Amino acid sequence: MMQQETIPAARPVSFSPRQFILDYAVYMSLALLLIVAFFVTPQMFTQETLFLVLRQASQLGIVAIGQTLVMLVAGLDLSVGGVIVVTAIVIAKVTGGDDSQIPSALGLALVIGMLIGFANSLLITKRNVPPFVATLGMLVLVNGAQQAYTRGIPSGYIPDGLTVLNTGIGVFPVSFLLWIGLTLLMAFVLYGTSYGRRVFAVGSNREAARLSGINVDRTLISVYILCSIFAVIAGIVLTSYVGYVDRYLGRGFDLDSIAAAVVGGTAFTGGRGSLLGTVAGVLIVQFLSSMTLALGLDVQVQLIVKGLVIVAAVALYSLAARTK
Repeated sequence: MMQQETIPAARPVSFSPRQFILDYAVYMSLALLLIVAFFVTPQMFTQETLFLVLRQASQLGIVAIGQTLVMLVAGLDLSVGGVIVVTAIVIAKVTGGDDSQIPSALGLALVIGMLIGFANSLLITKRNVPPFVATLGMLVLVNGAQQAYTRGIPSGYIPDGLTVLNTGIGVFPVSFLLWIGLTLLMAFVLYGTSYGRRVFAVGSNREAARLSGINVDRTLISVYILCSIFAVIAGIVLTSYVGYVDRYLGRGFDLDSIAAAVVGGTAFTGGRGSLLGTVAGVLIVQFLSSMTLALGLDVQVQLIVKGLVIVAAVALYSLAARTK
């Protein structure tokens, strides 16, 4: 007699509200925000306005890539705004409006940015300075140096060759496509290479990572240097868009990039987060800012809205993390 084959019963799929919030809350929030914006401020959904919103989002988004990397190792970087201003000053001073000097200016800006990131990392890894204090001190130092160099009045000409970053390919700005390309590149690095696994390991448990043979200091140094490099790239994009040099050029990018990463699900404690979530967080922050402007609300109201969004995001993710 032929023996009947026994098919094992399928395991029931359990729904975890905690994991659902951690994985999908930011995307649902973005979808809800877009629906509300469509009815409250429909003028934002014209092609011209969307182009402007995406161009502004790309500037913040590029900074937020680096900020996410730093937060994945349980740090943060408040010096990114200073790096952006220094980038603008270097471009203006080195090029003098001459397109032929663009490569030299960009190269020098990258070197200076990397040195700032390296200095941040040395303070954190070798002197055990808390990231908040180290990067805030570096921001003050960088701002003081640039004001001394420019005598408090930064000026200069931005070469026309950089304006290509403000053009569009179809309905998308070149800067937006650059942001998405850099995000995909770093996503591959984080999730497809051993370096990315080391970053998550260091952020999850620094001592365990060290005991497993990971060079923790080297990983931290590389992350802070990368963060400054992305700030330089954002400075290039922002400078090409604004068209002039101003000492307030990078104001707000430090806190906004942290807000975007947090709203996107990156934990302050490190070891948890995703660049795709950060993209959604950037769009949420940018659309909220654009909505308040479209409604004619004051700058103070914008700050209140951003603050409420950050507090709500932190509270939501903290609650989800504690729920069993």
